[in-house]
Amino acid sequence: MEAIHKQVAGWFDGFVSSPHYDPLTETQKDKAPGIVRCFAEYSFRHIGVAPEKWNPGDLTECCLDILPQKISAGPDFFQALAPVLSAFFIFLAEKGLLSNARALARTVAELDKQIVAASQDEVHWGPAKAFAMAALKAGVDLNDRQAVDEFMASFNLQLMARRRPAPQAPFYPTPPFPAPVAPVRRSEPKVGRNDPCPCGSGAKYKHCCLSTRRR
Repeated sequence: MEAIHKQVAGWFDGFVSSPHYDPLTETQKDKAPGIVRCFAEYSFRHIGVAPEKWNPGDLTECCLDILPQKISAGPDFFQALAPVLSAFFIFLAEKGLLSNARALARTVAELDKQIVAASQDEVHWGPAKAFAMAALKAGVDLNDRQAVDEFMASFNLQLMARRRPAPQAPFYPTPPFPAPVAPVRRSEPKVGRNDPCPCGSGAKYKHCCLSTRRR
C-alpha cells in the first residue's frame, strides 16, 4: 500500500501542474487529493487491483459500491469524484502512464450521477459510515475523541431501543359460556282450581289441597 501511495502521489503531482487540473472548480481541487488517494487505496484493499491493473469494471465497483459504502463524506466529495478522476485519467493517458486511462475517464464520467445517488442512499452505508454520518449530522466534531465517545454511547442506546421487541399485551383466556339451563317440564297435567282434587276427596281442588298449600 505504501508503494501504491507513493506511485499515485507522483502521478498526482504531475496532474496538478498540468492543464487538465486548471478547469476543475475550487471545491473539486480541494477534494482532489483525497479522491485520488481513496480510489487508489480502496481499489487495492477491497478489490486487490493495483494502479497498473485499473479497468472499467473494477472502477465501477469501487465508485458505486465500495466508496459510497465506506467513505464518510458529504455530497461535495462525491459530486467532485467523477470530474476529478476523469481529468486525472485523461492526464495519465496523455502522459502514457496508463494504457487504458481514456476508457477509465469515459467510464467514470458516465457514472457521475449514479455515484452521487449511491453515496446518499443509506441502504449502501456500512455500520462505520452510518455512525460517522449520524455524528456529523448531529454536529459532532469527529476529531474530538470525547465528543465522539459521548455520541457513540447515545447512538448505541438508540440502536438497542429500536431493536428491542415491543411489549405484548397480557393474555386473558376467554371464560367458557355457561351450559344452557334445561326448562322444567311437568310430568303430569296441571290441575285447575275448580277441578276435582287429585287426592280423591271428591272436593274441588281450591277447597281441598290448594287451600292447604296456601296456609
